[in-house]
Formats: sequence, C-alpha cells, structure tokens
Amino acid sequence: MTRKVAVINQKGGVGKTTTTANLGYMLAKKGSKVTLIDLDPQGSLTISLGVNWQEKLGIEDLLLHDDKLENVIVQTRKNLRLIPCGNNLGQAEHIDKDSSSIAKGLKKVLDQLSDEDYILIDCPPSSGFLIISALYAVDEVLIPISGDYLTLHGLSHLLGTLKGFEKRLQHDIKKWFVVTRFHPRRRLAQDVKEKLISYFPGQVLKTSIRETTAIAESPSFGLTVEEHQKGCNGANDYRDLAKDFSNGRTF
Repeated sequence: MTRKVAVINQKGGVGKTTTTANLGYMLAKKGSKVTLIDLDPQGSLTISLGVNWQEKLGIEDLLLHDDKLENVIVQTRKNLRLIPCGNNLGQAEHIDKDSSSIAKGLKKVLDQLSDEDYILIDCPPSSGFLIISALYAVDEVLIPISGDYLTLHGLSHLLGTLKGFEKRLQHDIKKWFVVTRFHPRRRLAQDVKEKLISYFPGQVLKTSIRETTAIAESPSFGLTVEEHQKGCNGANDYRDLAKDFSNGRTF
C-alpha cells in the first residue's frame, strides 16, 4: 500500500524541504519507489533536486489545467521521481476555481501513483488551501521540529489546525515528528526533544537530524546531502531516519 505523507510545518526554517528531499532520496536508495511533490510555490524542493522549475510543467498544470501526469513528472534519481512546483503555483489561491476541486484534483493525482511505495508532499509554510488540499489527500503527516523553543511553541497552532481538519472531514491522519537542526550539546535542544517525546509518545522518530554545514550547502548544488558529502553526519542521520520511518521506530 502506498504511504501518502505530507511534510508540514507552518513555521519556516525547520528543515521541511530538506527533510522531504533527503528522506525521499534515502527511501529510494533502499529500493523503494518514491515520488516527491513540490506543493510550495517557492519551488525549494524542485531546486534542491537540481531541476530547473522554470523549464518544467508543474503540479499546478495537473490541478488547474488538467494536464497529463506523464507530461509533468520527472525522473530525478533511481527510484525517485518529482512533480515540480511549476511556474504559477503561487497564483493558485487567486484563481477563480473552487478550492475543493483542487483538493480533489490532488487526491486524484495521488491515486494515479498507486504503484509507488511512498509519496511525500513538501507543503508551503502557511495555512492556506494548498495545505488543506494536501491534508485531504494524505493519510500521514511528518512534522519537522527544530531544536528551539519558538518552534515548539508554534506547534500548538499547527496541531489545532490538524485537529479541526480531522473533525470536519472525519479523516484521521497519522502524525510523526522528527527533530531537525539538532545540536546535541545544547541544553535547550535536549529540552525541546525531551518535551516533544513526553507530549507525543510513540510518534517522535528515533533519529534526530543534526545541524551540519553539508546539509545547508547541498541544495545550492542541486544535490542531496549524501550526494554532496557522503558519510557526513547529515547523510548518516537521514539514512537512519529512513529506517525509522519505514519501520515505525519511535521513542
């Protein structure tokens, strides 16, 4: 069964796109068939994988113009495909089209990818209808939490949004958390991690992603951290995270 996952956090700078790209890559490297969807109008996931989004059709061509999936999807690595953001995704919220039809359109796109093992959707750092569309289409969410107090503080708003959505549509969504941008020697980072584990037992994935220069640099080369600097802490962490996510290994 295809695991359909939205990677979300309304706060920017928590490693959401980085986690989507590197987790997807590591799952594909293990032999799973993976499709990534760039649902963020900024196109950061598309750029991170070395794809020129200005020269490609994108997800908005599927949602707004009924284009064919085979015209849009891009093979980026072995076992790893990408549906880019496209040029005009940012205009989607301003078009004269029923937002519910866009949500249903995204669900239809995911249904066409039923042969995949994983579909990961990189969502924008907002609470607009693109997020709602993603939540309508998936069964799981992965929430990156960076090791700082403000990220933990903002989590309550995000969970409130999720709870309201689940209640309204009677659609239960499995929630996973991953600690990102982690500094093991910082007391604050350890405190945030411990609080997260105490609040959400059985939902925090075992591996925390350490803050490294290689992770920060790799998107500028259109590479994953493993491709940019094999064997570094970031590459090892994302490899272990893929195992955690595959097997449900949590605290």
